[in-house]
Amino acid sequence: MTKSQAEQFILSLTNVGRKEYLANRKDCAIYLKRLQFFLDLLGNPEKKIPHYIHVTGTSGKGSVCLMLESILRADGKKVGVLTSPHASIIQERWAVDGKLMSGKDFAEVVTEIKPKFDEYIRKSPYDMISYYETMTAIALYYFAKKKVEWAVLEVGCGGRYDATNVIPRKDVAVITNIGLDHTDLLGDTKEKIAYEKAGIIKSGCSVFTGIKEKRLLKIIKKECKKTGARFEISNSKFLISNKISPPAMLCKALRAGNIQYPISHKHQLTNAQLCFSIAKHLQIPHKTIIAGIKRVKLPLRMEIVSRKPLIILDGAHNPDKMRTTVATLKHKNIKASKQHYNITTLQHYNNIHLIVGFSDNKDIRTMIRQLSTLRPTSVACTRQTQNPFRKAANPREIADQFKRLLPTCKIEMFLDPKDALGWSLKQNRANGAILATGSIFLSGEIKNLFIKQSSTLSS
Repeated sequence: MTKSQAEQFILSLTNVGRKEYLANRKDCAIYLKRLQFFLDLLGNPEKKIPHYIHVTGTSGKGSVCLMLESILRADGKKVGVLTSPHASIIQERWAVDGKLMSGKDFAEVVTEIKPKFDEYIRKSPYDMISYYETMTAIALYYFAKKKVEWAVLEVGCGGRYDATNVIPRKDVAVITNIGLDHTDLLGDTKEKIAYEKAGIIKSGCSVFTGIKEKRLLKIIKKECKKTGARFEISNSKFLISNKISPPAMLCKALRAGNIQYPISHKHQLTNAQLCFSIAKHLQIPHKTIIAGIKRVKLPLRMEIVSRKPLIILDGAHNPDKMRTTVATLKHKNIKASKQHYNITTLQHYNNIHLIVGFSDNKDIRTMIRQLSTLRPTSVACTRQTQNPFRKAANPREIADQFKRLLPTCKIEMFLDPKDALGWSLKQNRANGAILATGSIFLSGEIKNLFIKQSSTLSS
């Protein structure tokens, strides 16, 4: 089986009828039961991994996973990391020792587990596992096969019934923050969403969070008391709050000028501080923590792929993420990745050109309002074309909303992101910067037009 054949087989399983995630609130436990049944057929790879860190949150969870992976690896640990979704190629979801799963390994894994799908439909009392549940099963099987010591898992959506919560134990459960996203699945208030995300808290684990709202912390602490988990953050001298700054050593190291963007910006400093606290709890030395954070790569988090012209790719897809994106641009302090460019700043650029696309189930109106405060010179409204699971918002509807807020701005719509990029480049005649945002899939698609897909997570 080739890589493309393996991917096609996994995709083909989606045409088998199933109960979709959180579509029926009455029997949500079935999502974990059916995945557990499949893992049993695989020989329970989830039980062969000694240590787990489980990360959820509305925003920042992917960044936190990659930072923790880099810190653990700097400490000499063999680490597997699962993140989602993939922006460009399917193997972006899984990495071991800082290297993405190869196409060869992916094909080999799917070839090995393929017979188990037939066994599953013959023996299972449940319906077919979902695409995302399959991605999680592949991660656990692959990590066990590679004999990782630590697995860092990013929750896909929510937490309580997310496929990643099938793991039998965890050393650390992390809830980065709570915002209003996936409200159709998780609930329409922060309290309801916090309850779903708190579901990753299990007996014996230590709980860390960046949440500051007392009403939400109450929900987290209640789950800790219920499960017997340890709420570590409240008594830590590395407590995250508005009054206490990050540890002096962390700030000094991150501001030394030799670290890749975007760690030096406020929202990523918050993520780094949370990782610092977790790593200290795991008794990892200060210098090792700093070394791990300094070498982490955060793809599509304000990632610069071109300096002349300046082109920034960002995967913000909800108001919380977009808020930090807009704030970072307004601060005019963009550091280019040392892998490609030297330090630069937006202060040298006269205008901003946007390339924007969204999934249709997002709070598009709010994000457009946020982006409009940048007063862009032009806006190219487009869509992602590579992910069959995410319905894209209509570029015409996006354009209409921008026109109402920015009546004098030059706004155009395109069905192909490549055409949107070409148009934006033509508009960018006066030393401007181009920002592509609104969807990780759109940003990933544009990224492929510039650089060859990297096979590593960190330098």
